[in-house]
Formats: sequence, C-alpha cells, structure tokens
Amino acid sequence: MTLLRLAGLLLAGFLALSHSGMSTKAAENASSGDRAALAACLELVKKNEAARGVHDSDELTERAGAQGRLAAAQAAAPRRADSCIGVVATACIQSEGNGSTATMVQCYGREAETWDARLNAAYKALLANGDGQDVADGLRKTQRNWVAFRDSACAQPAVVFKGTMAAPTSAYCVLELTARQALWLEGWLQ
Repeated sequence: MTLLRLAGLLLAGFLALSHSGMSTKAAENASSGDRAALAACLELVKKNEAARGVHDSDELTERAGAQGRLAAAQAAAPRRADSCIGVVATACIQSEGNGSTATMVQCYGREAETWDARLNAAYKALLANGDGQDVADGLRKTQRNWVAFRDSACAQPAVVFKGTMAAPTSAYCVLELTARQALWLEGWLQ
C-alpha cells in the first residue's frame, strides 16, 4: 500500500468518525447568524412558491427534452428549498476573501452544522409525533442507514483525490447530503 493511499484511508476514517458525532454538537455550534441566514432563504422559497399560486403540474407544462427540463429547473430554483444549500458557506467563503482549502472546509462545516441542527429538530419532532412504534422504528432505521451512507460517500473523496481537494470535497459532501436529508425530514412534518 502506498503512503498516499494510506494517508487517504486515514483521512477517510477521520472524516467518518468526525461526521458521525456531528449531530450531537450541531445545535450548539450552529451560530444564530447562520441559522437566521438559512431560515431567511427558506422563508423566501416559501414566499416564492406561495406567489406562484395555483398551477398545473410542471411535468405537464414544461417543454419536453433536455433544454425544456433545464429551463424549467432554472425557473423553479427560486421556489425550491434545495436552492438554499450553500447560502451560509458561500457568504462565509466570500467574507474570508479566499477559496483556500482551510477556508472551504471551515465554511462548509459551519453550514453543515446549521443543517444538522435542523435535521435533528425535524427527526425529534417526527419521533415525538409519530403514528405508532412501527413508524418510529422505521424512521430510526432509515436515519441510521442514511448516516452510514453519508459517512461512506463523503469519505470517498479522500480515496479518489489523495490530495488537498479531498478535504473540501468531503466537507461539501457532508454539507449537501445533510441539507438534503434535513429538507426530506422537514417535508414529512408538513
């Protein structure tokens, strides 16, 4: 085994361990400013969707084909909660004034903690409001499997890149997957 491969595997293991414990600290570490920025973006998404009003299904109204799909996606972006992924990290990176590896890792981590706090709040609310033990057991199983998937998927860049891009790529992976899972869980609350 080469030294680079060993270093990549060690980094992957470290990332998996550090992210698996992230949820216990996320609510404490997510700053009120970061939570407010994310909440403001999500509130704007809700307002944009409400302003759209009653409409036919997008699948029935968009032009068929690749260009039609991309045009519809662009038009829908202001109404999609996943468009808010990156709102904290982008502002953080811009305020630092550089895109260094350390800055990206720190900023992606900040936003991941903010999304993780939302994820945990939604998860706890779903467990508390669940409709029976089978629903709670299914949610716990789903969440455990998702954590294993996130940790494994986000450790992969360390194996593939074996260089300075591994850490920010892994950190962004954690940010994106955590945000998408938080949105998915929050969707079950509505």
